[in-house]
Amino acid sequence: MKAYIDASLLTVLKQRFPSIEYDSEATQPAVYVPAAELVAVLSFLRDDERFAFARLENLTSVDYKTYFEMVYHLFNWNMGAWIAVKVKLDHEQPTVPSVTGVFPGVEYEEREVYDLMGIGFTGHPDLRRILLADDFEGHPLRKDYVQIMPPHVPRIRKEGR
Repeated sequence: MKAYIDASLLTVLKQRFPSIEYDSEATQPAVYVPAAELVAVLSFLRDDERFAFARLENLTSVDYKTYFEMVYHLFNWNMGAWIAVKVKLDHEQPTVPSVTGVFPGVEYEEREVYDLMGIGFTGHPDLRRILLADDFEGHPLRKDYVQIMPPHVPRIRKEGR
C-alpha cells in the first residue's frame, strides 16, 4: 500500500499557504489548492527540504459535470511518500497555470489533458492537440461530449457456400 504524507507536514504546508484545504484524518490526504497558487505550492513541495517531492508522477483531470478537477500526484524518494495536489476548476472556462516551469516533464501530459478534456494551461510552451487531429471538434473525455455517429451502413450477409 502506498504511504502518504504525514499529517504534521500538512500542518506545516497549511501554515505556509493558508488558503489550501485538506482532510487531516484521511488515509490518503489530498491538498486542495487555489489555481492561482498552484505553481508556488508545487515549487515549495519540490524545493523545501522537509517535503522534497522531486517527482511529479502524473497529472490527470476529472470531470464532475459541474466542475473539473486537476490532480497532481507527487512522490518523495527519501520518505517513500506520496501527496495528491488538487485544483478545482470552473466547468465553463477551465484554465490552470502550466507547471512545466516546475516539472518540465509534464509538457505532454498537459497537452493530453488539453486535447481530451479541454482544460487550458496558461504559460504552456506548446499547447496544442497531441492525440487528435487539429480540426477535431470537442474534447471526447468530457461528460458533455456528444459523439457524432457514423452513417448507418447495412450489413452484408454472405449467402450460401
